[in-house]
Amino acid sequence: MKYPHLFEPLKVNQMIIKNRIISAPLGSLTDKSISGIGMIIRGTSGCVPDGRSRMAPGPYCFEDMIQSTKVREQVSIIRQRGAKAEFELCHVGQYAKVAPGDYAIGPVGFIREDGTEVKAMDETMMNEVADAFAKGAMDAKEYGFDMVMLHFGHGWLPTQFLSPHFNKRTDAYGGSFENRIKFPKMIVERVRKAVGPDYPLDMRISLNEYIEDGTDTQEIIRFIQHIEDKIDMVHVSCGLERELSAMTKMTTSPYFPHMVNTKYSKIVKEAVHIPVAVVGAIMTPEEAEGIIANKEADAIVVGRQIIADPFWTKKVWEDKTEDIVPCLRCLNCYNMYAREKDKHYGMKSITCCSVNPRYLHEDRVPVKLSKAEHKKKVYVIGGGPAGCKAALTAYERGHDVIIMEKEDHLGGQLYCSEFDESKQDLKRYKDYLIRQIEKSDIEVRYHCDATKCKEELKHADSIIVAVGAQPVVPHIKGIDQPHVMNALYAYEHQTEIKEHVVIVGGGSVGTELAKLLAKQKKKVTIVEYQKQLCSNLNEHVRMGLLQQLSMSGDIDILLESECKEIHSNMIIVETKDGIKTIYADTVIISVGMKSRRDIANEFYGIVQDTNIIGDANRPATVAEATHDGYYVSASL
Repeated sequence: MKYPHLFEPLKVNQMIIKNRIISAPLGSLTDKSISGIGMIIRGTSGCVPDGRSRMAPGPYCFEDMIQSTKVREQVSIIRQRGAKAEFELCHVGQYAKVAPGDYAIGPVGFIREDGTEVKAMDETMMNEVADAFAKGAMDAKEYGFDMVMLHFGHGWLPTQFLSPHFNKRTDAYGGSFENRIKFPKMIVERVRKAVGPDYPLDMRISLNEYIEDGTDTQEIIRFIQHIEDKIDMVHVSCGLERELSAMTKMTTSPYFPHMVNTKYSKIVKEAVHIPVAVVGAIMTPEEAEGIIANKEADAIVVGRQIIADPFWTKKVWEDKTEDIVPCLRCLNCYNMYAREKDKHYGMKSITCCSVNPRYLHEDRVPVKLSKAEHKKKVYVIGGGPAGCKAALTAYERGHDVIIMEKEDHLGGQLYCSEFDESKQDLKRYKDYLIRQIEKSDIEVRYHCDATKCKEELKHADSIIVAVGAQPVVPHIKGIDQPHVMNALYAYEHQTEIKEHVVIVGGGSVGTELAKLLAKQKKKVTIVEYQKQLCSNLNEHVRMGLLQQLSMSGDIDILLESECKEIHSNMIIVETKDGIKTIYADTVIISVGMKSRRDIANEFYGIVQDTNIIGDANRPATVAEATHDGYYVSASL
């Protein structure tokens, strides 16, 4: 077996998990429950019988027969292929979403920014909450869950008492380490007493809060040791959910490395005698196997990668890892805006998976497409992500597919991932698409200008136009000089980039390029017309990129500024404070993309069934390109 450590059984209390793979409490249970995962965690919605315990309004999940029947069905779904079912118990404390006029609870009293009162908990409240945890655990046990996880991480109520950042109390529950652990210990003890000695208990906790005056890592280890005789496994995470700068470490974006928490799980494993699980950007089976083999943890917890490909475990077991759909860590599935259901943030508020159209759409996207009644000849014009996905989907339907690609490679704009190691997730997805096409009978014609093949295209049954977008060329005096280039060209021709670089445009592409060049010790200036960088990204991803940018090197940022002229060795910039001259021996233009509609529209009228997708319609994200490609071909 290629991954022997990953598929070794694990004993937790009296329970045996058949392998070391645990699914995080994210996403639908529909597909991953039949994939061979060892254990699946059911998420926190309504898990504690306390109306002030949740981020969003809703009933206790065991409140009545209707609610509890739904949970029992979830247990049945989880366990249908041998996975153990774990129930997550969580109380969000001071962050609770409460009715107008009601209050939240926490270690200290204050008025939140939204005007909600947070009341400092007294001992009566503490006992009530500890009893609520115990009842939640007992209900979970009664309804068939094999294990309960106490969520003591990510800034929730127990953490609010553990952490000096939140806990400013001056009584017996604040100040010293011994005082701050009293209430969290009370919860653990109350739950253990309720469920008995032989029922498995897990605990998730943040080893590093990544915030000023947060809990010390060694204190967290001491706390685990204090309750080690009451719990059966500890689940190592980091960061905070509701503090944006720390949230970027909790749920990492593409700008951070993989396996971000194994350095913490390793030291916990060395300090305790119970199994240790670790979560945090574990993306590949090789990474997962290495963690177990190197004794950095006893189990790995996978979240977003299993949303991207719910059959990750099955493919690893069957040694079909080349067929795993890679996660981009784009955070579209973990959408911070989706919690604010009464607000609208445009496309940023749409929850989806960039690479799995079935996610949240199981009602209309099947696991496997059926074969078409009539085989068609399908031409796909362009081999970017939209074109590749369209071609693969049409091929799955049984059609004859030809891709006409003008360049000598597939991938479209994803090709820039070849030249920036921080784009490792994007590269994995590009490589996956190309690999699947290579394994198929799809014909790929490189260096093929489809506009010159219109006579042949008349024999098509369907034409799918995915010619992509091209860089916008702004009207700037001097832009046609040889030391001026667009961002896509710059990625592929980094040897032409000299030491003093000005990037005109501070969207995500320009900022990512600035980060890359600054790490190469170049002097970089970003000139951005807007009031902030990366305004096209959601706040979570944007914050992560800016954190990495700040650590990358010598970068100047000019906001609310406009490049007016480019000279041979300098540019003229109009800033809010006046005209500024900046030395530059390389100028990179990154002010956005525009659709190749002029080219795309040429293909209308050749055959009736003609569709334009992806960037050819409008500049799109990878998610939009992938979904466009899937849907246009799914019913061919």
